[in-house]
Amino acid sequence: NQHEKKISINAFFQPQYGLIWVLFIMLIIFSFFSEPFRSIDNLLEILRQSGIMAIMVVGLTWIVATGEIDVSFPNVVSFATIITAFCLKSGLSWEAACLLAVIAGTMFGVISGFLVVFLKFPSLIATIATMTMARSIASIISSGKHIHIGRTGGFVYELVYGTVYSIPILFLITVGIYLICRYLQDSTTTGQHLYALGENRQATLEAGIKERKILMSFFILSATLSAFGGVLLTAQLNSGNPNIGGKFFIDGMTVVFLGAMIIKAGQPNVIGTLIGVIILSVLSNGLTMLGIPFYVGTIIKGVLLVFGIVVVT
Repeated sequence: NQHEKKISINAFFQPQYGLIWVLFIMLIIFSFFSEPFRSIDNLLEILRQSGIMAIMVVGLTWIVATGEIDVSFPNVVSFATIITAFCLKSGLSWEAACLLAVIAGTMFGVISGFLVVFLKFPSLIATIATMTMARSIASIISSGKHIHIGRTGGFVYELVYGTVYSIPILFLITVGIYLICRYLQDSTTTGQHLYALGENRQATLEAGIKERKILMSFFILSATLSAFGGVLLTAQLNSGNPNIGGKFFIDGMTVVFLGAMIIKAGQPNVIGTLIGVIILSVLSNGLTMLGIPFYVGTIIKGVLLVFGIVVVT
């Protein structure tokens, strides 16, 4: 028993758990140098802030795991904020605005998937095309400006700002989504096929794996959850912004490639991505609390992204 216990403890010091220790060290350092950082309210706020980003990049995680890429997700987020705000300004309810924004955003995933799966476009080119479409349509609808909605209430506000026993509802929803995705990834044939596509595409085709169906579903999932993230962001900012997605591009790519260094070394995975999101949220919040210029955090994120890409490739 003591031998087994020693093995289980040693497992936490394996390289694939290194970034979890980095997270703990960051929490300790920021807590030591900043009293506001270590307050319970601030730590809970970090969890809430992590939620929207985490939801946006679930689909991206699996797309990268298959050896493809999706650079359109930030602009689908922007598009969804504009559709949501436009619908609300037109008198529709939050429920209707949310539904329309998610459906409209999902269509970009359908287009990306069609271009990649059926027309054999490189995924980078295909998603640059849909990225441009999403940004252009959002700019046309909003005339390139913010659409302010004010604090109008609605169930989405409860999702973003509500709590259950002081824990943000948004983070609880995020954890639920990730646990479901973790089950699909690690306990179903879809998860096995997901990584098989990334490792040897030709072999999976010869084995009869339905590559088209899997890739199509992942591009659709990425767009759908990006659009849902955009809806949540609209409630958080009380406005739609055709350019807001740009700030999520580096962060989104970083957490996915950073997450590939956690749990499944060298393979993008949902639990790794969630931990990556929390690491970036802690980093951004901690630097802000210490009064360190934002560009320092941007440089650190860039270094982490390069490091993650090197590990994955």
